Amino acid sequence: MKNLLFSAVIVFLVVSKVTAQENVVKFNPLALIVGSFELGYERVLNDSQSLQVDLGYASFSSGSFDYTGFGAGLQYRFYIQKSHDAPTGWFAGPIASYSSASADNDFKTSVFAAGGVIGYQWNWNPVTLDIYGGPAYYSIEADDTSFDFGFDGIGPRLGLSLGFAF
Repeated sequence: MKNLLFSAVIVFLVVSKVTAQENVVKFNPLALIVGSFELGYERVLNDSQSLQVDLGYASFSSGSFDYTGFGAGLQYRFYIQKSHDAPTGWFAGPIASYSSASADNDFKTSVFAAGGVIGYQWNWNPVTLDIYGGPAYYSIEADDTSFDFGFDGIGPRLGLSLGFAF
């Protein structure tokens, strides 16, 4: 009986190690420095593609204003390294995001971004590290002209996250 139980445990462990990880929950540790929290979920669609949804919340003070904001983003990733299956290795793909922030409910700022990134995701079963960058088009609108950045154009899109794959 002990041998049967031991064999079943070994088979379970081997099968669970062989099973591909299809989900990654991640967060951006650098966002905490500026008073925001970003959480993402990546779902593997097949051996070379995944879809990632990101959500963010920010709350901080600057001068005489208290800011609060929310955001959401979407990434479609093509894993281009043949020696690794998603969600590990080099990837490239389109991104889009929208965020909105207000200062003491006096005025509102909205930011839309769309572009493309290339990056690499390490997977140390179950811990992941994800770094990416690329160009994006930003459109920024503000209710208050004194807070209007006056910026619509191309800028960098950078990302870093730590995650848990399962």
